[in-house]
Amino acid sequence: MENQNYKIPFNPLNMMTSNGQIETCDIAESIAQNIMLLIITKKGENRYDEEYGNDVWSVEFDNGVTPAKWENLFVTSLRRQIADYEPRLVNATVEAHINYVEHSYETRGFSEVKKKVKVGINAKLEATGERFSFSTELFLSPMSID
Repeated sequence: MENQNYKIPFNPLNMMTSNGQIETCDIAESIAQNIMLLIITKKGENRYDEEYGNDVWSVEFDNGVTPAKWENLFVTSLRRQIADYEPRLVNATVEAHINYVEHSYETRGFSEVKKKVKVGINAKLEATGERFSFSTELFLSPMSID
């Protein structure tokens, strides 16, 4: 029997209303979903596994952490998380780059500058050796400018 990859978030109501069928996805989407959880979960936030999650969120509001230090901590932690919690991937390389994005709100009369991180991962699927790529962008923290 082939392994099933279930979509998240899991909705138990769907099981009851669709003849017990649970929505599935392919392996790449399943891995991408798990990577997003690894990225956005703060280490220690998962009550069943204190090690699950990214170390970087413990310095989220620390103004003394430079973008370069933040990127390094993020990459190091995510690389470790993938090795520990995503055995379907091998030889993962992780990159993260912070930039600043300004958005003006004309009707409110102010601008907001947000830190945005671009994340990229390249690896191989352990089972087949196929190439796997993942990328996402996250806004980190807003600053308002009058």
